[in-house]
Amino acid sequence: MLHRLIALAAGLSIAAAPPAALPADSGVGQYNLPSLGTVAGADLTTFDERQLGEQLMRRVRADASYMNDPETTDYLNRLGYRLVAAGDPSPYDFSFFPIRDKTLNAFALPGGFVAVHSGLIVAAQTESELAGVIGHEIGHVTQRHIARMLQQSEGSLAMTIGSVLLALLAARAGGSSGGDAAMGIMMGTQAAMIQKQLGYSRDAEREADRVGLVSLEKAGFDPHGMEDFFSRLQKNNRWYETASAAYLSTHPLTGERISDMQNRTRRMPAVHPADSLDFRLIQARMRVLQETGYDGWSRALKNLDHDLAEKPGRLREAALHYGKSVALQKLNRPAEALREAETARSLASTSDVIIDKHVSELVFALAKTDPARKKALDLARSTAQKYPYSALAATNYAELLFQAGDNEAVVKFMRSQHALSRTDPDYYAFLARSYEALNQKALSFASTGYMYELMNNPRAALYQFDLAQKANDADFYTMSEIDAKLRELRRTVADLKKDGK
Repeated sequence: MLHRLIALAAGLSIAAAPPAALPADSGVGQYNLPSLGTVAGADLTTFDERQLGEQLMRRVRADASYMNDPETTDYLNRLGYRLVAAGDPSPYDFSFFPIRDKTLNAFALPGGFVAVHSGLIVAAQTESELAGVIGHEIGHVTQRHIARMLQQSEGSLAMTIGSVLLALLAARAGGSSGGDAAMGIMMGTQAAMIQKQLGYSRDAEREADRVGLVSLEKAGFDPHGMEDFFSRLQKNNRWYETASAAYLSTHPLTGERISDMQNRTRRMPAVHPADSLDFRLIQARMRVLQETGYDGWSRALKNLDHDLAEKPGRLREAALHYGKSVALQKLNRPAEALREAETARSLASTSDVIIDKHVSELVFALAKTDPARKKALDLARSTAQKYPYSALAATNYAELLFQAGDNEAVVKFMRSQHALSRTDPDYYAFLARSYEALNQKALSFASTGYMYELMNNPRAALYQFDLAQKANDADFYTMSEIDAKLRELRRTVADLKKDGK
């Protein structure tokens, strides 16, 4: 519920809401959609939004429900950017990530951060259903609903977001007292304001529906598949309306909205795109990883076995075997996990980066000799070469090289690969770790500094570049770059102090 409140306080719906409106150029008529004003009219700049989003993300990443899972993150970003590319040009650098939560929800934060609950991924019956939810959240971001809400509220909402984050942290502290503290904070700062914002929130939802539907349709997904899911979502969330206080009356799952969506989508042509193998693989993976302990993983393994006994189609059978492999890996049974992964690979109709990556890491985990480790590294390198723009494949190969102790190969690979850009903090994290292992201190500190700079933490970056300058064990050209970056960061930090930040 607190995930809902974070997004609600930011003027967004985090409900898994499918598209409910059609654009004028869709060929099915005008629908008198609400107008929330000019997108560019908000005082909050896109840079300000990104800064706010990054602050919120620091809290989200520190929460136990945040899932740092490369496979799922990679898939969600591929799916999300397929929708972004199908929509109008946007100034936002989107980032899609999973949350360990069995409820059927997703939410957007300022600046292009979009979270998807594991329960939503598992419950979606088609990839089009999942895409519809993500498209809706993209609509919230691109239409700048937070910026407009802040403008309407004359800045009071920024304080409210902080209050909700405090509530989240209080609830995560554990125990009933934590939950009571969270509710106390919420009741003190939320109820009156959210009631005041009710009409605006509903309009924002309808506008996000329209924008989401445009990208969904243009990206080749089936918006008709959302009707059944929307109805299921309403049933799954009814209990919130009876168990929550008045501020949750803004929940967008209303009968009016369902009818509105059904009226619009029934006029659209039928499209039946095939689900991707990766969608089914990630669904099976989430069935395992949304559990947090031995009993949960064992239960997930049993449920996957049960589904396999029902003789599913070849695609789903491959995904279920992959899910079993993930469960067995979590249960520390790598040999059995490898057998299931190999079965999944043989059933798949084509090679797949998720399965190939999984096989290589299992082969490496089971390797007892140098030739066996070399086989695993060859598999990982082959996967990285086959998918040159896959961050998942690149980071897997770099990680296995590091575990094998070949840090010179890590540096050489990171310098030549194309999957991780120089604007990705992970690029510098891999370099920093391997430079440290190679006892190249200045390069290690500098790489860590670049990583912190990209994470919007100039003070930590300054500290690392200061250490790099003192280490002074790199060539003249590198040390000159370090000196220049150090001067730049000192100016940046001085400006922040001057502004009282």
